[in-house]
Order: sequence, then structure tokens, then C-alpha cells
Amino acid sequence: MGLDCPTTPPSRFRNKHFEVPRNTSPVFTGREEVCELLHARCLLPGKPHTQRQQKRFVIHGLGESGKTQICLKFAKDHREEFWGIFWLDASSEESLKRGYLQVAEACELEARVSVVQRWLSNISKPWALIFDNADDPRLDISEYFPVDNRGLVLVTTRNPGCKIHATVESYELGAMATDEAMTLLLKTAEIDNVSDRSTRTAAEAVVLTLRCLTLAINQAGAVIRQGYCKMEGYRTLYFRRRKELMSQKAMQGDEDYQYTVYTTWEVSRRMIENMSTQAGQDALALLQMFSFIHYEGISKEIFGRAWYNLQSGEQSD
Repeated sequence: MGLDCPTTPPSRFRNKHFEVPRNTSPVFTGREEVCELLHARCLLPGKPHTQRQQKRFVIHGLGESGKTQICLKFAKDHREEFWGIFWLDASSEESLKRGYLQVAEACELEARVSVVQRWLSNISKPWALIFDNADDPRLDISEYFPVDNRGLVLVTTRNPGCKIHATVESYELGAMATDEAMTLLLKTAEIDNVSDRSTRTAAEAVVLTLRCLTLAINQAGAVIRQGYCKMEGYRTLYFRRRKELMSQKAMQGDEDYQYTVYTTWEVSRRMIENMSTQAGQDALALLQMFSFIHYEGISKEIFGRAWYNLQSGEQSD
């Protein structure tokens, strides 16, 4: 890319706190430009307490374009460069406060946002705060930044107005490049012969139809991987379902990308619906129930407890 990236020295720090919500996707693909830029702007050598200003990097762009995954990858790749990495759901004031209280619990602090902010402002160890999904323009997330010059703050947002908070860089994340999108689709669909010309031609047609949007491509790849259709047949399913959706609601120009993702979701749901099995019906019931729950509340423990209760009930019968 031409950026002069600093060579990161062997880590002087032992990571103690790695509070991120999930792993990076195993099929993470591309995005070298923004990853390189994050490295160059956020990992400059020097002692944490001698930096002149707090480093703030804002990634903004369309929803479902992969902003969160980029931050997850940055956190994983550079974990040992930070004493603590903390993740905050910035979609609402309530979720931000809840995230700060989770930081307080992890670091054995008093359960108050101001206490955590003051503590981060004063410790000399390197830390990173990731404000994910800061989309609400009514919410001033700067009120939740620790004051003064220490630390790294990463922000993901659909709101371009958040660029005002950047001190080292802001980056607009758009759709994937076509070649990257094709590679992602083939990875997600678990297509072995990725060099086959006809396969790549079909993959290119799919990703261009899906406007090279990351989430839409992942959903399409899952449908193909499960054997519900071939790569060559996915666009037929997609256009049929899209026509049905558009007949139900007039589409505005700015909503087109949202319809793209929504249509791929509906294709997947329809495939499950057509299974006509108990497993399919159970999956649809779970999807309906989880649609009323914030994603942070959907954990593996829910399924573990459900299985345990089911087994216990069968034994008591």
C-alpha cells in the first residue's frame, strides 16, 4: 500500500485483560488496507504515558460491511501489545454503561463509570477501548472516553459524524473488492476447487448481485455450503425472494443495501422452513425467540441449560 508501517518491537507487556465478545471469523478475508492503517496509526513505538494525545481511530461505513470483524482481528493480532483490551457495545447509553461495569468487575474496581474512566486515565500500562456500533447520532460517545492522552480508542459506526472524534485517523469502510468478495464466498461455501473458471464465474455473479457486502456473502455461502442450492442457482433464489419482499414494501434508494442483506437472510430462513423437519421447526422457533433478545444476551450457556433441563425432564418422566 505504500504506508511506512513501524516494525512492532517484541512486546514489553503481558496481556492481562482480553475482554472481547467473540473470536474473529475463521473465514476473515482481505481488508489489508485498513488493517495496515490500524497498525501504522495505532501501534507507534514509545511509552504509553509519553504519547502526546489519546489515539482514536474511527471506522465508519455501511452496516454489515465488516467493521466489527476488523476490530476483532486487530485485538487478536495485537493482544500482547496491550495490558488490557476492553470491548464496549456503544449502540446505546445503557449498553455503554453496562460495558463499563463489566470492565469494573474484571479489574476489581468500584462499579461506577466515572471510576473506570478515571482509572484508565491514570494507569501507565497500555490499554485499548473498542466502542462498537456507535451508530446513534443522539449519543455523544466522547463523554465515555477516558480523559487526557493515554490509551487507544477504536470506534465502529455507521454515522460519518463520528469522524470528529478521530485523532490519528478515520477510515470509510465500503463494500469488499470483487476478488476479496469472491474468495470470501468460496471459503464460506467450502468450495474446494477455487481455481475452476466456471466456479469463479458463478461466484463473481453472486458477489456482484450481493454488492460485495460481507454479511450478505456469508449468508449466501452458508446456504450453498449446506447443500440447499448450487453456486450457479443462488441468484435465482435470491431474485425470487427479493421480488416478493419488494412487492410488500416500496424500496427507497438508500435502503437498497439493507434489502440486499435482508434478502439473503430471508433466503436462508425459507430454506430452513422448507426442510419440513422437527429440527427445522425448532430452528425457526429459536430464531423467532432470539429476535426479541439483545445479541449480548444470547450465550452458549442458554443452550447448555436448555439441554440440561431437557435431559433432566426426560429422566424424571
